[in-house]
Amino acid sequence: MIENFRKINFSLVVLGTVFLLSFVTDWYYQLVIILMVTLVLTMLDNLGKGVVLREIIAMHICFVCLVMPLIGYTFFSKADRLARIFIKYMPVTIDVYFGYALPAVSGFVLALCWPIGTRNYSDKGQYVRQVIDRGKLLLERKPMVGTYLLIIGTVMFWVAKFLPPSVQFAFELLFFAAFAGFLYVFYQQKFKYRRVVLGFFTLFIVTIALSSGIFTVIAYMSLTLFSFFFLGRKAKLWKKVLIFLIGVCVLVLIQSVKPAYRTLTWNKNYEGDKGMLFITLIADKIQNPKFNSADDFFQIYIRANQGYNVALVMRRFPKQHPFDEGGNLATSLAASIVPRFLWPDKPEAGGKFNMYYYAGMTIVGWSTNVGPLGEAYGSFGKDGAIFFMILLGAFIRWAYKRVFSISRKVPLLIFWIPVLFYQVTYAAETDTLQILNSLFKSTFLVWILYRLAPQLFGMEKRKNFIRRSPPGNPALN
Repeated sequence: MIENFRKINFSLVVLGTVFLLSFVTDWYYQLVIILMVTLVLTMLDNLGKGVVLREIIAMHICFVCLVMPLIGYTFFSKADRLARIFIKYMPVTIDVYFGYALPAVSGFVLALCWPIGTRNYSDKGQYVRQVIDRGKLLLERKPMVGTYLLIIGTVMFWVAKFLPPSVQFAFELLFFAAFAGFLYVFYQQKFKYRRVVLGFFTLFIVTIALSSGIFTVIAYMSLTLFSFFFLGRKAKLWKKVLIFLIGVCVLVLIQSVKPAYRTLTWNKNYEGDKGMLFITLIADKIQNPKFNSADDFFQIYIRANQGYNVALVMRRFPKQHPFDEGGNLATSLAASIVPRFLWPDKPEAGGKFNMYYYAGMTIVGWSTNVGPLGEAYGSFGKDGAIFFMILLGAFIRWAYKRVFSISRKVPLLIFWIPVLFYQVTYAAETDTLQILNSLFKSTFLVWILYRLAPQLFGMEKRKNFIRRSPPGNPALN
């Protein structure tokens, strides 16, 4: 009996309980807090044991679609001066919003975080350690392959700038392939120039972020890479909590200074050292945090509250626009599969169309989106949207599971997780088309690279077909 009790996944029980209670209670504050705390503790517990990508995706959607709207209803209601001035108070009542968002998000999280583990593979524990060890042995045979990927990715970043939009995404995927190369080099402990190569690429990423004022790659790719740096390392819970809090503080600092940095570098043609400017803004924010009242958090609130966009959809559908029964989502699914040369005018991922179609807003000069949570509601209404979110979570889990299944034969594939799932990490803020588009196209890219250059995956190509190394090779046995 005791042994069976120990096998129970406690976090899974909590997630399931939150999902069920979300249908029959109005304990919004309690359930959101329990859900978020459970996800954080689960992530910290699994840190070092496996790749915690699913937990990060789950925490992100919970934070932007549940925690921040809850803050909005508590501190930035219509009674708040700033919320009225900028019209950023939640446009539907708390019961209407959380009556849909809480079961939809908790259902998505439950399906996404359902344990992955069979007799042959798992996403954590001994299996992951064995795959990493086999990958290291393969990299010892080809010590320069990671550096080649970094060089190719860096070159493709600049090449993509001069290409038409229809083919840019393919070259951007090759740029993202550099992050797989980054992990290759990171795990090559015997590589003489390891730190130099990693340092130069890190500097390159920071430089392009500062020059563009766009920190998405740093913020979300760092989250994707985060757990790889701790695989196989044992750390006490308090150390993990400290690292987590430091990471949260860094993200908050970046978000808080980003508007001022963009204003100076985009609108005022700043000609000085952008790196020093950013450091100065960060230092000023640390010295003068100005978090003395709720108003001081307003800029962070409006940037992180994805629930506001979802609520706009809920206000519009079905009073002003009938549910489309998934018509627009079906188009998104087809657009993610069919190549652009076969469908020249197919829709593009992005918020302009979705914000107009689902929220009734025209956006110019900035970017935002209704997210899958908003798309689902505008398509099917409350009940159908909850079911859709559960299916979406299950689909992402299935795609993630396939990586670990295939890694039995191709160990280095595990290092391509950041490439495959980078744009899924912040799925709650994008749309279904971008999620599917990025997954399908990145998977196709990895497959093409595997077929044309299996050496990138530690494999050998002989007589026009790919096969594993001979049976006696310890790297694959």
